Amino acid sequence: MNWGTKIVISFVCFVALLVTMVYVSVTTDFYLVADDYYEQELTYEDQIQRMKNVNGLAEKPNFTLVRNEGRAELRFPLSVMNAMDQGKISFFRSANARLDKEFDLVFDENGIQVFDMNQLANGAWKVKIEWKSKGTEYYQELNIVI
Repeated sequence: MNWGTKIVISFVCFVALLVTMVYVSVTTDFYLVADDYYEQELTYEDQIQRMKNVNGLAEKPNFTLVRNEGRAELRFPLSVMNAMDQGKISFFRSANARLDKEFDLVFDENGIQVFDMNQLANGAWKVKIEWKSKGTEYYQELNIVI
């Protein structure tokens, strides 16, 4: 094989590599962490205060994964649960926004809410717990891996 053929083969391989890279970059889905991330950034001081409010509680909520049963339990202390006006829990998947789930906080008489983890894809998740009690807002965030 002479040097002219090698140059042509190298050029064709280079062009094929460029076309492949352009195709992959165009067809890849990119998700923002949130659609309104700029507005959320402006109110982040309020979010920090909500987290401090949780740290100031004598009894804090407890989120536990029960892997062998494919479920998760959110336990709220009865004192916190009885004073709660409203609340929600979000399962946030940063890799794919379509997989996000959100539930209202609805506890049994013992302050426990159970979630079926088999509905969620394997991988890294962020659990966001928000509630309001007597005019005070609370926020807790946990990282889990299913």
